[in-house]
Amino acid sequence: MKRALLAGTAVAVLVAVAPASSAKTGTAYEPCPGPLACGADLSTALELEANGTDHLHQGFMVAMNYATAEKLPGDITGAGGYGDSGLWTGVYLGGESFRYATAKAKLADLVKHSDATKHDGLSDAERAQLEAFWTAQRDQALGRARQMVAAFHRNVNIAAAWQTTTKVPPTVDPGNSKHPVDFGGGVIKGEPGMLMRACTTVGDPLGIHDNGADDRVVGPFKWEDGKDYWCEASPSRDTYAGTTFGMLTAFDLVSTDDPAMRTMLRDDLVKMGDFLLKYGWNYPRPWGYVSPQHDFDGAISPLFVYVPMARLNLTNAVRHVVDLVGDAVTKAKWDGVWAEEFANQGPELGPSMEVDSAQPNDGYYKFNLHHLTAFNLLRTTSGAERELILNGVAVMDKTTRDDINAHFEAITYAMSGEKPRLDAAVTHLRQWVDYRNTIETGAAVNNSQYCGKSIVCVPEDQYDIATPAGDVTWFPGQPDAPPLSEKGKPRAAGPLPVAVRPPSDFIWQRPPTQLDGQAPATWREPGIDYLTPYWMLRYFTEVVPATSTPIPEWVGPAHK
Repeated sequence: MKRALLAGTAVAVLVAVAPASSAKTGTAYEPCPGPLACGADLSTALELEANGTDHLHQGFMVAMNYATAEKLPGDITGAGGYGDSGLWTGVYLGGESFRYATAKAKLADLVKHSDATKHDGLSDAERAQLEAFWTAQRDQALGRARQMVAAFHRNVNIAAAWQTTTKVPPTVDPGNSKHPVDFGGGVIKGEPGMLMRACTTVGDPLGIHDNGADDRVVGPFKWEDGKDYWCEASPSRDTYAGTTFGMLTAFDLVSTDDPAMRTMLRDDLVKMGDFLLKYGWNYPRPWGYVSPQHDFDGAISPLFVYVPMARLNLTNAVRHVVDLVGDAVTKAKWDGVWAEEFANQGPELGPSMEVDSAQPNDGYYKFNLHHLTAFNLLRTTSGAERELILNGVAVMDKTTRDDINAHFEAITYAMSGEKPRLDAAVTHLRQWVDYRNTIETGAAVNNSQYCGKSIVCVPEDQYDIATPAGDVTWFPGQPDAPPLSEKGKPRAAGPLPVAVRPPSDFIWQRPPTQLDGQAPATWREPGIDYLTPYWMLRYFTEVVPATSTPIPEWVGPAHK
């Protein structure tokens, strides 16, 4: 209740100090300079930012479990989601960077017009209120950005303490389905640049624990603050996509005012790039497990070997920062790496987007990663390079652009300047509020009951693994596929309205055709799926115009 009152007060201040009759287009004191600047839209953002005091833990944005369904500030019994916190913390860092840059621009505009009070209709007191509001936004965004950048710095460098010894002979246990062979490690030593998913201090009741149930928890490792940390290892491309999205956006929008942050971000991105380049875009680990189950459980993962968008994103991120604040040798190196990667991976980008789009519901999260990395690439490239990347994105966009996804729509608006995408993003972001109001009650979302009534349902996509003795069988979940009773559980045939979708850590990474789900009434996600699109849209509608380059129409199919 207290958070809601604070948010409402802030909205009232903004409206009160800027009467519409005296508004000037393009100035900080226009009452609603953008489609999300006022009313319930702003109130929701401020409420979620206030909640962030609980959710930002040791530099990571994570979900929290509260003692009661009322979710009183600080009344927390547990935390979750560290495995994906590199992704979501990075997405939030990007959002806070847009928040910081927006607030900075508003304050600069107030200073610019400080001698025009008799023209803009603002009293000294009203101007002071506006200045106090935007100063608070700027300062909180900067403080949180610094916490997250420091957490990523730890994630990037702490593996230098991860040292193991080779077992001779190795442990062989055929009965262990996950790790039948363990040679102890020691072949690859821990080193800076070996990114971790997340690390928290030993003994933290809300942090990562080594209870023996998760082999991917490693440590304890001593960090430069003198504390010991448990870390979740085996980062995925999700971790890298979120981390680079946040780090690169903070580098360009925040670190220009913080030289120490700028140096840290540059150095850490270089270390990440050097590590992957050293091992041929594979991710080796100091442990010695041989696993038949998943590459995250083994000693090496071909993490970036076969995903052109991921390799281009990381290569360009490093090139971008060293071109701006790097030495001549490092700049020449990464300009060369980029030229080689662009020549080799660039032509593969479009085909790889078609491969992913051909399975539009299976592994839907991949589209979130592609949008994050595409944003990085398209924001920091130009000319023929940007055109080739944009043509690759167009292949994916043909499938995803009508998915009722405010996050994708905000990013594609920023990349293209197409107003229908902005309108859709605003509409669907507002619908997110209704979604949140439903899932936080703890009520079950059960859309399956409407299959064949108000919702057209089809079987979830089915894939039979190809073998030398048989063919691949694919049932893509269309109405003419085998009946629901014969093939798997159902999904919606088309995107569901945002307000009725089942709960998720980040709704925009889940298939919009998913029918059912439930979260406990005491559980709360940090709301990044509202905040980052919100501040991104405010930045690109009120501070810097979105790029006016429509996404081309790909001639190939849209997959549903």
